[in-house]
Amino acid sequence: MESDVTYVDLKFNSDVERTSKPTSGARTDSRAQGENKNSPNILVTLLLVIVLLLAGLIALITLYFKASSRLPELEHQMKRLQHNHTKVLEYIGCKNRSSAPNCSQFFYKDCPINWQLHNETCYFFSQTPLSWEVSRSSCQSSQADLVIIADREEQLFIRNAKKAGLYWIGLMDKDAEGTWKWVNGSNVQPETFWNCKQPDNSGGNEHCATVGSYENCGYPMDWNDDICETAYNFICEKEAEDRKMDFIP
Repeated sequence: MESDVTYVDLKFNSDVERTSKPTSGARTDSRAQGENKNSPNILVTLLLVIVLLLAGLIALITLYFKASSRLPELEHQMKRLQHNHTKVLEYIGCKNRSSAPNCSQFFYKDCPINWQLHNETCYFFSQTPLSWEVSRSSCQSSQADLVIIADREEQLFIRNAKKAGLYWIGLMDKDAEGTWKWVNGSNVQPETFWNCKQPDNSGGNEHCATVGSYENCGYPMDWNDDICETAYNFICEKEAEDRKMDFIP
């Protein structure tokens, strides 16, 4: 009996050993194969992560240099905005006070259509011949009057600005022969621009003055007295208007 048990036990143990060894080897082989299969996937993932990190780093460097190159322009724009902000505040304060200090920068002198601006004065050179009186009425209907020539500079401007021919100006001696006065009542200034031997009151009825006659006495001496009822072109004059600028920052 004892021998039988011993044999059976030995046989059973040997069978167990034989069956257990192959199983352990199979597990080890499958685990190794799984690790070998997973290794390439891990490497690919790491490479992708590295590539993405490099791409992000390159993008950040590019953005940095772009931003750095625009800094001078951005600083200029910031200064311009600050300047315009200051101007806007000043402009708001000057809207209804054109004569206030520093407000003149927001206004400019302007003339109606078909009028010429010169030294903050508007001039109209008509192309419709009228008598002296009707010419003056035409000027007054535009809140102006026949031109008063104050000095040589204004005389030269008129000479250059007008077209050829004679033009009435705001000078006459209707009230007293030989006492020439401007339409505002002031006396004719010491410097005048009468042509040679003018005014001569030819025929005893030349009481209104023109510019534009041929200068026998040299440039720009071209004033002449003439009959007030004669139809000539005329020159109107009025102060230029203050216009508010359309302030755009």
